[in-house]
Amino acid sequence: MMRETLEEMGFRVDYDADYHKLYMLNLIITRIKDVHAHVNLGVMITLTNDDLTLQERFLEGARRGVVHKSIYVEANERTLGTGAIPVAISACMSFLFDRRYSSYKCVGLRIFEDCTFHFFDIEENVRRLKRDSQDDAARIGQDMSGNIIAYFTDKGFGFIETGQDQKFFFHIANVADDELRVQLPAYIPGDVLPVSFKYGGNDGKKYPKAIDVVLEHDGYSDVDADYDDY
Repeated sequence: MMRETLEEMGFRVDYDADYHKLYMLNLIITRIKDVHAHVNLGVMITLTNDDLTLQERFLEGARRGVVHKSIYVEANERTLGTGAIPVAISACMSFLFDRRYSSYKCVGLRIFEDCTFHFFDIEENVRRLKRDSQDDAARIGQDMSGNIIAYFTDKGFGFIETGQDQKFFFHIANVADDELRVQLPAYIPGDVLPVSFKYGGNDGKKYPKAIDVVLEHDGYSDVDADYDDY
């Protein structure tokens, strides 16, 4: 429906089934009638809100750079019949030409039933959905285990990684083991300390929190670790 409306308004719209499969784009706007500016906007439209899998696939496609800018549009069946399409087109134009969004390569757009809308940071939304999913899978205080893979003595915090490749943040204040408190100041990047801990929730942060951290057994073990994320 959006494609037909755009074409009636004088937009040039490209569609390729492979683009949808590979990059999660329903259509690509490449020209706007009477507008002499470069246009290359990929559009993904969905009728579901907060679909983590879909948003992750869209982000993956956006990072490949097949289009200059891309927008992920969330609507629903009811809004489609009450003006969602022209609202989405208007928002697309804002994303293309409003200087406030000139540095953005991709963005999320949520259209509400009263035809108001707002842009949202889709990368941050994916992180939030992952945290919520993790909270659904684990309860506060649940026993867990992993390895300390990074610790910053000057800042008093570090990171634990579990066997499921989940990373947890911990602060020295959350260490409940005197022996571990003694060992941490001598921590050498690249070494690993096996620990057990309790799940402390995520508090809206990038990584969930580990509390009541204690050593599982003595000694360091050398492994290769990548600290670029920290």
